[in-house]
Amino acid sequence: MRAAVLGGGGVAGIAWASGLLAGMAREGVHVAQADVFVGTSAGSVVGAQLACGAAPEALLAEHLTPRHASLETARPYSQADAEARNRALMDKVAGDLAAARRRIGAFALRSGTVPPAERRAIVAARLPQTHWPDSALRVVAVDAASGEHRVFDRHSGVELVDAVAASCAVPGAWPVVAIQGRQYMDGGIRSLTNADIALGASRVLVIAPLGWGDGNPVSGHLRAEVARLREAGARVNVIVPDPASAEALGDNVLDPARRAPSARAGLAQGLRAAAGVAADWAT
Repeated sequence: MRAAVLGGGGVAGIAWASGLLAGMAREGVHVAQADVFVGTSAGSVVGAQLACGAAPEALLAEHLTPRHASLETARPYSQADAEARNRALMDKVAGDLAAARRRIGAFALRSGTVPPAERRAIVAARLPQTHWPDSALRVVAVDAASGEHRVFDRHSGVELVDAVAASCAVPGAWPVVAIQGRQYMDGGIRSLTNADIALGASRVLVIAPLGWGDGNPVSGHLRAEVARLREAGARVNVIVPDPASAEALGDNVLDPARRAPSARAGLAQGLRAAAGVAADWAT
């Protein structure tokens, strides 16, 4: 079983991953043929798009030459600042991850952002359809009160748009999402990638727009996740932004102005990266 893990990274990360996937497809590596998709935050959008049958070339085109006016809106954000705040938070809670996540959840719950309906419309506009695909799609979000994560799929009794909106609910930037009596925030609060949700797959490709996350003690667990997958017998490939892609993504990955440059950088990187994963991704 092949699993595609798509990590967080804002609208810039969505664009970069779209370009990367298109570049790889041009070289014969078709990530859209995965047996299961694991999506976190931005990756929940890309995972849903692929699982619903969207072609990478079409996704790329939407970032370079969009057919319709975009509903995307910029939010003040700094990835470097977020990582610094998480380091300070972990010091305050003496390394207790559960406590750190609950504190972030409390912040998310009291933050004023945009009306939930407005945000839901933005997320819905990103998706090819509003119902769950037949393909296996797992979307990760975090309960803002308990700090526990939840994996949504087509059997969860939750609308696809709500699951993706919850996974993308960056604390302080976007509103929490009410689902079945609970309030959910960004799945990246558990992990920027949540690659361990792919346990059971024999081959795993991780696409991580925010990199390895080594400077983020709350969410940067990709190295440990990869180790766990490999210990379970999986062959794992990880793609993180190269220097040109990192520059294109910038520090504010929630800025729609970064979409086109990120998509172009992702395309160039995907063309080069395909050869490195082709053998493990072949059927």
